Amino acid sequence: MRKIVKLVGRVVPGIGEGRYYVNLYRDNIRQILKIDPYPGTLNIDVGVDVSKILADLSAILIPPPSKEFAMVLAYPARVNNVYGYILKPCISIHGWNILEFITEINMREKYGLKDGDHVIVYIWGAKK
Repeated sequence: MRKIVKLVGRVVPGIGEGRYYVNLYRDNIRQILKIDPYPGTLNIDVGVDVSKILADLSAILIPPPSKEFAMVLAYPARVNNVYGYILKPCISIHGWNILEFITEINMREKYGLKDGDHVIVYIWGAKK
């Protein structure tokens, strides 16, 4: 049986670079994750270091678009009732308490999410 992790977090502002990186990795995301991601991420602070939690799950590897960039780990996930992926770049300024969620829609716009709103996050490992 696949392990599913449930976390509760709150929406937090990003640093404005999600759009750049999603666009940079877009071709690889489309090819590997089979989604056309909205150009940006929903940042969620779960209040705890999730490094050990994520280490227990199988990640999908998203290769960098060039040697200047790093691998990205992707985990199938659901935020509230929307399916997508939690991304953890191998090089990031975000701490392990911040999850970056990508999906094909703008979550803030579609669901009226604002900074401070609470969300439920389910994360599971990739199929082996």
